[in-house]
This record gives sequence, C-alpha cells and structure tokens, in this order.
Amino acid sequence: MTTIRTGTDLAAVEDVIAGIDAHGERYLSRVFTAAERADAGDDPERLAARFAGKEAVVKLLRPGRSDAVPLTDVAILLDAAGAPVVALTGRAAALAEAIGCDTIAVSLAHERGLAVATAVALTAH
Repeated sequence: MTTIRTGTDLAAVEDVIAGIDAHGERYLSRVFTAAERADAGDDPERLAARFAGKEAVVKLLRPGRSDAVPLTDVAILLDAAGAPVVALTGRAAALAEAIGCDTIAVSLAHERGLAVATAVALTAH
C-alpha cells in the first residue's frame, strides 16, 4: 500500500542567529552540512529555511523515541536549477529505506524573520 507522508516545520531566523552567536562553528557544524552552508552562504535566513526543512523531513520519517536522527543526516541542498532537494545519510537514510521511501520533495520559504518548510513523500508503508 502506498501512503503519502508529510512534514511541516516553522523556524525563527532569530533562533539560528542566537545559535550562531552562542556557539559559532560548533552550532553550525552540528546542524548543517558543509554543502548546505556553501549553498546558503551562511546567511541566517537561508539557514533557518534549511533547518525547517530538516525538521519537516524528520517529521515525515517519524522516528521512534529511540531513533534519534542527527540533523546532519538530512541535507537540504540546491539542484542545478536552484530548487531545494533532500539528501539523506546515516539514520535518516535507514528510516527512509525502512518505510519504502526513495524520494522526498521539500519546499522552503522565509519572510519577516520566519522560515517554513513542507516535506512530502510517497512511501510503501
């Protein structure tokens, strides 16, 4: 049976700025991949959109309480046309495989200090 799964998240740009101000490189490397940072140019609005995208994807994957997913296992990158795409590794990839999900679509937006993301996928379970 094919199932549609969705995940949505909202992130405040000021929270990303606060994380960077408080923890600097430690925060950035714990939350974002090098490729995400390069795509976003370390711009807090774009990073907040990627953070929301990561959280939306994790919500779609629905990990159990014991299935912690490191945020760097979900990367929100840009394709050749500049559209966001999802790349999974590690625990996130294993969860996607377990539910029969090979592609996740994501949409990002940011405005007035907020970033929102929605993730959608077809799954076999």
